Amino acid sequence: MQADASHGTRWWVRAEYAILAVAALLAFMEAREGVRGDHAVSRLATVYSLTQYGTWFIDNPDGTTPNPFEPNTIDKVMVRGVIAGGVVRDGRIISSKPPLLPLLMTGEYCVLHQLTGWQLDDEGQRKTVLFIMTLSFVGTSYLLILLMFRRALSFGGVPAWARVYLLAALAFGTQLWGFSGKMSNHVPAAGMLMLALYFAIGLTGGLLTPKPWRFALFGLSGALAAAFDLPMAIFVAAAGVSLLIRFPRQTLLWVGTGAAIPLAVHFAIMIYVTGSPLPVQMRKETYLFESSYWRHPMGIDGLNEPKGAYLFHILLGWAGVFSLYPVLLLGVIAAVGSAFSRESRWRKPMLVGLVCFVVLTAYYTLSTNNYGGESYGFRWFIGAMPPLLLMAAPMLAACRRPWQIALLTLLVVISLYSGWECAQTDWESGQEWTSRIFGPSYSQVPGN
Repeated sequence: MQADASHGTRWWVRAEYAILAVAALLAFMEAREGVRGDHAVSRLATVYSLTQYGTWFIDNPDGTTPNPFEPNTIDKVMVRGVIAGGVVRDGRIISSKPPLLPLLMTGEYCVLHQLTGWQLDDEGQRKTVLFIMTLSFVGTSYLLILLMFRRALSFGGVPAWARVYLLAALAFGTQLWGFSGKMSNHVPAAGMLMLALYFAIGLTGGLLTPKPWRFALFGLSGALAAAFDLPMAIFVAAAGVSLLIRFPRQTLLWVGTGAAIPLAVHFAIMIYVTGSPLPVQMRKETYLFESSYWRHPMGIDGLNEPKGAYLFHILLGWAGVFSLYPVLLLGVIAAVGSAFSRESRWRKPMLVGLVCFVVLTAYYTLSTNNYGGESYGFRWFIGAMPPLLLMAAPMLAACRRPWQIALLTLLVVISLYSGWECAQTDWESGQEWTSRIFGPSYSQVPGN
């Protein structure tokens, strides 16, 4: 009997490895599509300026040498009244993307250029360069999320079948698959967040030995997650507070050490280039220069919906995270259920995770209006998807009845279909199957 159980366990482990292998193949195939969308073009504009002009400003620095990427992106802002290096730089254009990822892309491009001679000016070579960059920063992050998620599941005593279910749901039943080959900050941020959560859960739960390097890696990965995608800082902060309560000395010393370098670089760049440590997204005036697209945004970028309608559609409506990927509802249900079960070992972290998601949702509802722009679904929730599925793990251990298995199957099938549809869609809104149920967004109404 014991040999049979061991044999069965091996099959589940093989299934996990198969999921990882398929995910790697899909990320490779997704990345082959080349330069797509402002998310790539805006960052390439920064890479080009840093390597060709030695500046973060992506507009024409000398009046003669154009940046080939700057005219083709709307993701740019104008900084005014900035004093840097003793020179007033007023009315200069920069990418609106957070600076650390483009800086890392610049470093990789410099290495590739030295080794191969490839240049961004050449269209064919540019496609190859971006393919390598996308695999390096996005595809690798996708696999890191899955690997750290798998390891985090081992902390909770989750049955083998439930681990495979959750890993497959995360890999193919969320937006991660569709964005695994698109150059953006969301998947790299989610990778760093998942790495940070792995250490936080293991250390606070007494499942990892509290060694300095683990605290330092939490600080490094958490800082990178926040620098890549600032709203993900809510999860990092909550995990950091839990570490501080449990290990005050180690957290202050080693987490601070790990976080110091990426945060110092990020804020130094922001202050030098924009004159402020705040993201440009929090300074709306930077978007309103004379020729800016954002003065008169079109389509989905120009929405002005009631906040109640917006909230409904990002959660349960045509762009809803829970309507497109209902498997994520399991995390919410599990967290709410844990509030009434004081015996649950994971009660506190699950409730903290739920609070973080509520705060994140409130932030997006109040501060945004365009569902993430031209994308499939509400892309700003990508980083929250791994934590939501992690929260579901303890509940799945108790799911054995036929109706429960049937419900789990239905939820993951719907989610897998949305994951597939997301992977087939380029940077384009209104392609979700839910749009055919709830009707078109305001951006798709003729005459809007």
